Amino acid sequence: MSENELGARCRNTAAVAVKAFAGLLEQQAVDGQVPVETIRRLCADMGGLGDVVGSLYSDSEQSCQDIFALRQVDCQRTNYIGRIVTKAFAHILNDHASGITRGHLGRFFTALRMILGEEVYEEIQGRCAAIAAEAGKGRDGVTRWEAFYAHPETILLRERVLVSIARTFRRFEPRKDWLMIVMNSAPATRTIGGGVYLSAKPGKRCTDEFDDPKFLLIFEALFAVCDPKSMDDAGHAQFQFRWQMTPEAVFGPILGELARMRASLAA
Repeated sequence: MSENELGARCRNTAAVAVKAFAGLLEQQAVDGQVPVETIRRLCADMGGLGDVVGSLYSDSEQSCQDIFALRQVDCQRTNYIGRIVTKAFAHILNDHASGITRGHLGRFFTALRMILGEEVYEEIQGRCAAIAAEAGKGRDGVTRWEAFYAHPETILLRERVLVSIARTFRRFEPRKDWLMIVMNSAPATRTIGGGVYLSAKPGKRCTDEFDDPKFLLIFEALFAVCDPKSMDDAGHAQFQFRWQMTPEAVFGPILGELARMRASLAA
């Protein structure tokens, strides 16, 4: 029986208990026989009335509770685009000193959806869902996320998202200003296609302010893998074949703006 099949963990626990019971019977046997009263006492112990396998039952219950909780959370992780993008700055999210909050993350996903546009967003989401299904689940029932991230098509989809962001931010200052509005409020902002964004008056300002240093933290982490200098000749040629543009032409402008922004903040 596969470890991922229904009831596998319960069967494994039962198998350990049966083996333990058999071992106890062997210890109590005299000339190959065990008195009925001894068997009844051992059964009571194995049923949880004693300490013989109490830790086994306790550990098994805790393990099942943990796995059930993980599966519940995993089932909610359907924002695949968000996952492949935030993988680049997961270390920042784990650093409380960064000031990046989960609220920022949600608003960033909103901005990302507007940058990509609904059709492209849904297309990429669909492909990511298929890749996640192909990656399968581990023995704990949770998606094998590392296999998902390492999938060749996931890497290309991430590149596609980053190219879209880089192209959107070619007009850096206006786009950064727009993103700051999204990240600091709940504005009635929408895209009407062609990289055109409309923004009504900002709504109520959020308490977890998103400022230039936080912008720089996220964007430098996002585009760290896009530095043309880190690409070998084959990677450079493949990128140019896919996009009919060099990595320098696509990512050079935004990397340059981020470098200038870092210098300005450090001054």
